[in-house]
Amino acid sequence: LDTYRRQDGTLVVANRRNAGILLVEPKIKASFDATLSIKNTHDEIILSLEGKSESREYKLRKQEVAKAIELAGVFGVIEGKLYLPFEQGSKIKAGDSIVEAIKESWSVPLHVPYASELKVEDGAPITQVVKADAKGAVHYFLLEGDYLESNVEIKNGEVVDQKGLFAVIVDKENREAARHYISRGSVIEAGSGSQIERGDIIVRPQEETQIVIAEWDPYSEPIISTTSGTIAFEDIVPGITASEQFDEVTGETRLTLNEYIAANFKPTIVLATDDGEVIKYALDPKTAIFVNEGSKVHEADIIAKKAKAAIKSSDITGGLPRVSELFEARRPKDIALIAKIDGTVRSGKPIRGKERIYIVSGEKEVEYIVDKGKHILVRDGDFVHAGEHLTNGHVSSHDLLEALGEKALYEHIVSEVQQVYRRQGVNIDDKHIEIVTSQMLRQVKIVDSGDTRFIQGDLISRVRFIEENERIISRGGRPSIAEPVLVGITRAAVGADSIISAASFQDTTKVLTSASISGAIDRLEDLKENVVIGRLIPVGTGMKNFDSISFKENIEE
Repeated sequence: LDTYRRQDGTLVVANRRNAGILLVEPKIKASFDATLSIKNTHDEIILSLEGKSESREYKLRKQEVAKAIELAGVFGVIEGKLYLPFEQGSKIKAGDSIVEAIKESWSVPLHVPYASELKVEDGAPITQVVKADAKGAVHYFLLEGDYLESNVEIKNGEVVDQKGLFAVIVDKENREAARHYISRGSVIEAGSGSQIERGDIIVRPQEETQIVIAEWDPYSEPIISTTSGTIAFEDIVPGITASEQFDEVTGETRLTLNEYIAANFKPTIVLATDDGEVIKYALDPKTAIFVNEGSKVHEADIIAKKAKAAIKSSDITGGLPRVSELFEARRPKDIALIAKIDGTVRSGKPIRGKERIYIVSGEKEVEYIVDKGKHILVRDGDFVHAGEHLTNGHVSSHDLLEALGEKALYEHIVSEVQQVYRRQGVNIDDKHIEIVTSQMLRQVKIVDSGDTRFIQGDLISRVRFIEENERIISRGGRPSIAEPVLVGITRAAVGADSIISAASFQDTTKVLTSASISGAIDRLEDLKENVVIGRLIPVGTGMKNFDSISFKENIEE
């Protein structure tokens, strides 16, 4: 997390994305001065500490360590995962935490927006009331390496000053029942050896005040100066592109850009730094300007603010079309552009009045054309992860599948559908939505036909794809390659492998005609077709595995 510092000492968030604030507790602590080496294997991350006279190695499961895309808040949940605060080759001092467990996280800009005022310092201990999770005797231990040792004697009322202190509650058999991390600055309420009940307070903070992590104005988006300098205006002309407006909250009159600005005007605040550098801040319509032309500004000063659009509440009637849109896999009208690859944002020349941006990663470059009226959320030089929003709007399920894969798509559809129903107090288990989503993903698109019967571009079921590939591989041939495709539930039902199942849903004449022309065979492998013709459905004891089982009466002599 990068920060600016104002003249009064206030820290301000300088990142627009790919940053966050983490509440962590130490997991592995260095016991000597060393150089850190990080090695990645297929399923492990190996941390090696090389000191002058000793060395040590720690192995972590790769799936337990938070990834960069998760730390950026783009995808996944990181609470409970491990965080590595140091990079390859870092110099580590004795007592430094080289692995930390994430307890809470606030990502930028999902939770903490750009230009927020930070109320905590990096590395500052956060003290909270800690209550016992079990009944037993309390003992205090210090973290050494990756295990607890050094039984510490601590008395009631003592203020903790050690880093890596844990309170361990043991039961009557001297087994660990619960473990709690105790941060520096906490006041001990239960000394070593104290008998406590579940829910009793073990430690408390020195001051009973609520800890504020960050503060910001929820109703506006500020534009701040990145350094000190002198202000100049471009295309900010009172009466043409801007007008004086009275602010009822502050009681001041400010120069505010008009809602509609001619295409040949590009209102911009220009900051000339003391070093002779020129920094430009492009302004959107309806932005209020907080500085005057020719005035001096300092680092992190607010130079303009844009009011955020009011969020309209929606009832179930307005939400159901969104559910239909998701389940029918339609592209939303107000579609948002998302990054398809990790890379750096580069601005391009506008084309036919539309903005053009690129994401560059090495030699690979992806172009995006932004429609008029869309608000671009990224700036030139920003690094973005695949799946991040480039503009405002609703994410297309097809774009998300292409950028992040099936797991992210499942989470997206479940989240979007649940939002509609939870607003009305309706609880639906995730598994029901996941079953529908799995049916929408039952087909794949052939990219390379190999030696199979398929043709490039064919949409076929996963079952047929797997069966055909297994047949070709067993004969030593080259298998086909396919990519997942999202289809609406209506199209998924009509495109089922079973003739009876597809014909009983929609387009009966078309399905039966196509089946008769191609000589298709229905193997009666799923539920619906067996229900239609009155056969035993293939679930439970009706599955084919039990066909060969016979029963005979057990007659006692």
